[in-house]
Amino acid sequence: MTTDSNSLKFNFLAFLVSLSFLLILFYQSDGLEGGMDSWMHFLNSKYAFKHPELFLDQWNKPVFTLITAPICQLGIHALEIFNILCVSMAGLLVSLALRHAGFRNSWVVIPFLVFTPVCFLNTISGLTEPLAILMVAFFIYLWAISKRIAAVILAGFLPFIRTEGFVIAGAIVYLILLSKDYKLILWLFVGGIMMNFLGFTITGHPFWIITDNPYVNHELNGTFDPGSGSIFHFFIHARNMFGLPLLLLGILSTLLPIWLNVKKQKVHYLLTFSLLGFWLYFCAHALIYYFGILGSHGLTRPMALLAPFLAIMGFLTFDFLMDKFGHVARIITAVVLVIVVTITAYFENNFPMPYGIKSKAIQADHTQNNFVLAGLWLEKNGLLSRRVVHQSPFFNVRFNKDPYDLNEGYWIWSIDKNSDWTNDGTIVIWDGFSAKREGGMPLEWLKSNPSYRLLHYIDGKLVDPKDSEKFDIWIFEKVPLNTK
Repeated sequence: MTTDSNSLKFNFLAFLVSLSFLLILFYQSDGLEGGMDSWMHFLNSKYAFKHPELFLDQWNKPVFTLITAPICQLGIHALEIFNILCVSMAGLLVSLALRHAGFRNSWVVIPFLVFTPVCFLNTISGLTEPLAILMVAFFIYLWAISKRIAAVILAGFLPFIRTEGFVIAGAIVYLILLSKDYKLILWLFVGGIMMNFLGFTITGHPFWIITDNPYVNHELNGTFDPGSGSIFHFFIHARNMFGLPLLLLGILSTLLPIWLNVKKQKVHYLLTFSLLGFWLYFCAHALIYYFGILGSHGLTRPMALLAPFLAIMGFLTFDFLMDKFGHVARIITAVVLVIVVTITAYFENNFPMPYGIKSKAIQADHTQNNFVLAGLWLEKNGLLSRRVVHQSPFFNVRFNKDPYDLNEGYWIWSIDKNSDWTNDGTIVIWDGFSAKREGGMPLEWLKSNPSYRLLHYIDGKLVDPKDSEKFDIWIFEKVPLNTK
């Protein structure tokens, strides 16, 4: 089943090819994945040096902010390229871990990870998932080379990149118990203790991890309803998230331990760890969405963090199935399988192939196009330097507006419709998507309010059958009552 005949050059070749494909996808994309969250993550990290309290923001995640704050000073594209490097390096680290464990053709796991469709899609983003994927891969690598204290300490910081790190900790505890080095469990708490101590020192909240967690607060206060759905929601979307080849290998990998136990063969710890990590994470999200808690929304993008687990599951299943075949047959099968997995990622995401270099992959969001026109209009008329209130993180990124500086602007949901304290001269941009959906601001309230004067209207042109105002933009100015 294992051998030392791996050639390291194939691991690095697979890494470089996968990295090249991601860079081509980046070049083909005008937009980015992750919706408004990508832009918000960028803004939080970019302005953390100016507003240090953002380093402790548990929505943006403190470790993510600390690592990406310097990168985000270079712009949103720098964050996208950083995420590309994270995912590519994750594939390389997992392959090196498998190689160290003695598996042949460990290079195969790199495209398995990178081209897991949901991972491939959400790499071109400003999201936290790519860094979390890298951290999981780094843990696996450190554990495989017997740097276990370092691996466990690192894993303790994972919840401060993605909250699901607490769930993945269950699989890590299994590894510790399996190793019988029980004192490692204590090292798992180092990250949480350090972060909570830092949070307590700065905020004065002794249980900062809990009390300053926005998801916990929303649940306790009942201030946010993310919606709920079928417990089978993610099962239904499994093919699209993972692609048929990896999905089938994943199903077989779930059955593989049963077969190995029947045959009285040893189940490799990496297989058991990956299965446990995968199913703990998958079932946790299924239950969270079913009960409508912790801000799930039923979004599939958090499933990108399953890519390292699924890649290992798929690789070890492939290795088992090909164990009795000769070297040439294994290589040919591996190459064919990698090609199929790669093509599947493109088809599942409806991306043009990399040879169509001028084709467009991820398009700019239509809701953002008119925000560009709005900003250019404000700039042309000398109004962009004013305080601008709106609900689009993209606008702040595009026009370098600091959303945490009240002199530059704030979110439209902050306007108190019962006791409006908005300063005269403030520019308010209402759009039919964010301002209405997230900002809770009715257009009629602004149009009928004598304190607001309409300055400009931008017709959305593209009409959504479900919402005719979705792409429209109205620009108002707050004025004294006697000047309207």
